[in-house]
Amino acid sequence: MKKIIFVFLLCQLLFSQKGKIFPTINGVMLSERKYTVPEKNGKYTVLGIAFHRHAEDALKKWLNPLYYTFMKKPEKKGQFDVAEIYDVNFVFIPMISGFKKIAEEFKSSTDKQFWDYILDTEKTDVKKLQQELGISDNKIPYFFVLDKNGKILEMVSGDYKEDKIDQLEDAIE
Repeated sequence: MKKIIFVFLLCQLLFSQKGKIFPTINGVMLSERKYTVPEKNGKYTVLGIAFHRHAEDALKKWLNPLYYTFMKKPEKKGQFDVAEIYDVNFVFIPMISGFKKIAEEFKSSTDKQFWDYILDTEKTDVKKLQQELGISDNKIPYFFVLDKNGKILEMVSGDYKEDKIDQLEDAIE
């Protein structure tokens, strides 16, 4: 019975956010570029959020798969690549308490190619953001696909799994 209730609550969380506009978050990328989510530039947005240090390791495990799925472009024009090429905004948001204090440590342990995709947020009410997004477990990462207007099309959470990437891709296609 507890499993049924848990599955029901999880489904309610995952589906209750679809169709809502993602809350505005302002900040600066690790590369020092100012940025606002959702970015309204005519593109879909794929973003990942970690609300707690415990979610940071899981979030980092998503970096390469998401990078190669949504961002890596063929190195030479005309180079044959069977992968789908997505033209999306791509953002990781570590909403970790005290992130400003550890930002340099985080930056030094993160490949420089990702710095332009990791947002250090400005004054954001984390608890309010979690409430707006219906997030109760802050120890796992969350991943969203937003449409061109900032509306949530898909949300997945937790550890990296290939079928979760597929869900994000399906929301864009």
